[in-house]
Amino acid sequence: MMPHTGDELVIDAGNSRMKLGLYRLGRLVSTAVALNGDLDAVQKFLAGTIPARIAVGSVAAPDPGFSAGLGRMATVVELTGAGPSPLKSAYTSPDTLGVDRLANATGAALLFPGRAVLAIDLGSCATFDVVDELAVYRGGIISPGLHMRARAMHAFSARLPEVDLPDNPVLPGHDTMTSLAAGIFYGMLHEIRGHIGFFRQQYHDLAVVATGGDALRFVRAVKSGIFAHPSLTLIGLHALLHFDPQRGISPAPVPKRGGPGAGHG
Repeated sequence: MMPHTGDELVIDAGNSRMKLGLYRLGRLVSTAVALNGDLDAVQKFLAGTIPARIAVGSVAAPDPGFSAGLGRMATVVELTGAGPSPLKSAYTSPDTLGVDRLANATGAALLFPGRAVLAIDLGSCATFDVVDELAVYRGGIISPGLHMRARAMHAFSARLPEVDLPDNPVLPGHDTMTSLAAGIFYGMLHEIRGHIGFFRQQYHDLAVVATGGDALRFVRAVKSGIFAHPSLTLIGLHALLHFDPQRGISPAPVPKRGGPGAGHG
């Protein structure tokens, strides 16, 4: 079976899990989540489809075996935060920029052309990345995510347990476990609200889009018109894959905001 020139697999590899996206003729048609390095999961997801290319954007530790396995399936394109992008950049250390942050900023700018936009990614870390109305990437913020905060308080104290966060922590907490849960969840909630408020003062008509494993619960909690899109990073990676520096454009179709799994707060 020959590769289908209209099919491309995009892989967003985080610290422990990877998100898979199958693009067909420039449109995202299916997604899945799997553990990093799981070639069987990739093959199951493809279900016999042979992509023309596989684009990988990873912030995980290198996995030569996984990379070699992907290379046996199709041509692999490794995307990095220092690679070419449709965004102009004011970031002063592009070699240290995570490809996920560049992809989020790129995807957000595609979703909201001509507007300043804040891309929030709530995963292992919480990242906040700003693109202005002229499509200039201005940089952002990195802080610990929910579960990193829970682990840190346990690891760096003698008596505090590691708490599993409920969906709706009580406030105030009525014992140590609920107090920890309240501090972690509501501390991040107020952090998110604070950053959104700050950047809305800096940029007129700021759009806000959130992605990542913890995005939906905070979009619901913030209740300030945030747009949730779980495939934001995949959208950005696909745009980076198709960006042509010679022409200065990305020929990939601009995705609709109402795409798979998208929603509003």
